[in-house]
Amino acid sequence: MNMIMNILHMRCQAKKGHIDMNYRVIDKEKYYRSGVFRHFTEDCKCSTSMTARIDVTDLVEHSRRTGTKFYINFLYVLSKVLNSRDDYKMGYLWQSEKLICYDSINPIQYVFHEDMETCTPVYTTYYEDYEEFMEKTRCNDGDR
Repeated sequence: MNMIMNILHMRCQAKKGHIDMNYRVIDKEKYYRSGVFRHFTEDCKCSTSMTARIDVTDLVEHSRRTGTKFYINFLYVLSKVLNSRDDYKMGYLWQSEKLICYDSINPIQYVFHEDMETCTPVYTTYYEDYEEFMEKTRCNDGDR
């Protein structure tokens, strides 16, 4: 089974008293990709997104076998991958011109309401431990 997925919005959540936005500032001059960073922040300010075709057959089967929701399992796998490298957790604070790396990033998924044809963002904390992630996500997963 193949699936085309747009990379989900991954943001550091800023709910007061809920999740800290912990990050460290990266020295732009010592950053190993400083030339590339300079080019894309000074020469041609832009953003990126990615769409990829991936085989999710094993994950679909795992979800069926364990009675868990595919979407939440996929959210965990994606979050784990994106939290595995500092390059994936970086941000740029334009106001202060700081290059930062978050300690971790958390997924935001959207729940579609058919009756109103609107979406509501659902904020989820990333936990590296699968069982903990699944337990904490259960209370936020809507009807998916």
